[in-house]
Amino acid sequence: MSYVCVNCEQEVEIDPVNEKIICPKCSHRVLLKKRPDDPDVVEAV
Repeated sequence: MSYVCVNCEQEVEIDPVNEKIICPKCSHRVLLKKRPDDPDVVEAV
């Protein structure tokens, strides 16, 4: 699963079940899930 570090903004591939949620570059512990570049658009009715 792809995450982005809040501190250094590096994209990181981590398996949250088997690995610690920590940035390998700066050791920061706050990572956000990466959002898709083209989110789905739902029209209101």
